[in-house]
Amino acid sequence: MRQFIALLITLLCINASYADNRATLLDFSFTTLEKRTQIIIDLDKKIKYSINTNVQKIHLNIQNVKLLSQTYDKIFYTDSRIKKTHIKRQKNTMNFVFSTAEKYNVNSYLLQPDEKYQHHRLVINLNNITAQQKIKKQKNNKLTRQNINQKTILIDAGHGGQDPGAIGYRHTREKHITLSIAKKLAKLINRTKGMKAVLTRRGDYFVGLTKRIKIAQANKASVFVSIHADAVQRRSARGASVYTLSERGGSTKFARQLERSQNIWQSFDSRKNLIKNDQYLNKILWDFSRKDRDIQSQKLGYKILKQMSKIGYLHKKTPQKAGFIVLKTPAIPSVLVETAFISNPLEEKRLNNTKEQDKIANAIYQGILNYYR
Repeated sequence: MRQFIALLITLLCINASYADNRATLLDFSFTTLEKRTQIIIDLDKKIKYSINTNVQKIHLNIQNVKLLSQTYDKIFYTDSRIKKTHIKRQKNTMNFVFSTAEKYNVNSYLLQPDEKYQHHRLVINLNNITAQQKIKKQKNNKLTRQNINQKTILIDAGHGGQDPGAIGYRHTREKHITLSIAKKLAKLINRTKGMKAVLTRRGDYFVGLTKRIKIAQANKASVFVSIHADAVQRRSARGASVYTLSERGGSTKFARQLERSQNIWQSFDSRKNLIKNDQYLNKILWDFSRKDRDIQSQKLGYKILKQMSKIGYLHKKTPQKAGFIVLKTPAIPSVLVETAFISNPLEEKRLNNTKEQDKIANAIYQGILNYYR
């Protein structure tokens, strides 16, 4: 009996201590101004919170907090911006959902107690999106979607069919990664007014190099983007890179190694040579016979690299050159994008992640848009 009473007292103490650790929402105040609505929440302790917004809702989550009964009714404030408020508790997190008349720019910050205010304060501002901001957004959208004389972008998913490309540490095949990213990129391009994407392959089958040329010629492609995933024996190698063609040969030892791998098999239908000689990369680039093609390819490469740098590490910060001779094509600016090292276990995992593939496709897409601008 004594043990039971002791256990009960201990549990009560723990619960009391736990309750004391929670912050208290002491007060809610709202102010409606011409250009914004301001919410101020008074608290007795510093808190952790998060705010998420969409078109007509603002979600406020405050962790490890309790609400005073006399404060409850003050939450349900409405004005021209806030139409309705919902509140619910999930364990120790208080969730507030403010339904709004339209989308607002939302910013928030915490204030410490001072000589004037004795409590901590969470301040949330619902700011009108100004006419100038709306015009700027419309201009940006117009620029993104504007008619650029129906540019055709040839998207080449490296490898396919009996040619798996590089194989990762966890047995990922390059051909599947390149096709997935290529399709995502094509989808973004085809949503853009004045632009059209053409894929060299839409499924898991091999397309000969000469046929890739014919596809580009038949569709009058204005740029060529080949998508690959790097592979080397050193597993620590990482990052993205972009290649353009140089008639003088590879600019690095690694590029020259790739040249030998690519240029060795000119019999496109020989499965034996394909598997034996293209162990790492099937580098597909256009042969530039004029200087202006090389310049435009470099420009395109720089634009793509700049966007790729925003989502991950770059293996090379400038477009690299390699002397591939497997393709003889018209004057088309062309780049080969090595998205990451499939031979690196961490990057292989990243390449298999759908969200990461979306980021890669979007980075290439933004690079192409900036090139045309």
